[in-house]
Amino acid sequence: MVPLWFTLSALCFVGAAVLLYVDIDRRRGLGRRRKSWAKSHGFDYEHETPDLVKRWSRGIMSTVGENVHARNVVLGQIRGEAVFIFDLDDVATVIALHRKVGTNVAVDVRLKDIPEPRENDIWLLGAIGPRMVYSTNLDAARRACDRRMVTFSHTAPDCAEVMWNEQNWTLVSMPITSTRAQWDEGLRTVRQFNDLLRVLPPVPSGQNSVAGQAVARRSGSPSRPLSAGPMRQNELPAGRSNQAPGRADIGRYTQFAPARNGRPAPNYQR
Repeated sequence: MVPLWFTLSALCFVGAAVLLYVDIDRRRGLGRRRKSWAKSHGFDYEHETPDLVKRWSRGIMSTVGENVHARNVVLGQIRGEAVFIFDLDDVATVIALHRKVGTNVAVDVRLKDIPEPRENDIWLLGAIGPRMVYSTNLDAARRACDRRMVTFSHTAPDCAEVMWNEQNWTLVSMPITSTRAQWDEGLRTVRQFNDLLRVLPPVPSGQNSVAGQAVARRSGSPSRPLSAGPMRQNELPAGRSNQAPGRADIGRYTQFAPARNGRPAPNYQR
């Protein structure tokens, strides 16, 4: 029996060593692909950025513990605003785009098969195509859920599992197994989602200025102060205005259904 147990122990040890090698090789391969992708876009790459994930607490961030790390970090600029692409350990790949004007209203748009947000201050607004919409301010979020948002919800790639915003940031989370092509799709998606959220009420000018200056210059953010003054007409997407959509516009896309918190909320299912 002793030789048998010795043989089994040796086989287990060899198997564990093989699995460890495969995992290390996979991580290194992902790092090489991310670095190559960053170079092709003119972005910078870092193997790991300490404390980066502490900037955010909603969306996919609310489902992980405090000991997660941002790995394979890409940092650059899109239209003058800082952007990060990083792996949240083995949980997800996240893209974060800095917003010109921050907002205290959080909007969370996720696929229907993704569990609902864990935050206590966010409520169900309704369904838009294959996605569910949650927000900390249902009235303000309804303004963003117009025809453009309906189209976006249907056309956004399935790899964009959760999309949300936090003050001066708009974020998208994708599977950890996402590919280079999906990273490109994620960049386009986070830009489109960010544009749709411009109608949300801005934070007071003092708060927005402090938040904008808190982003380090090394992360690719602009060094100028970010003002949170009233949005100009040319900052809004085409066909949009500063006026809240009329009742007729909302009614074209909504059907009312009871919300999770007992209050009526519109269902945007088309």
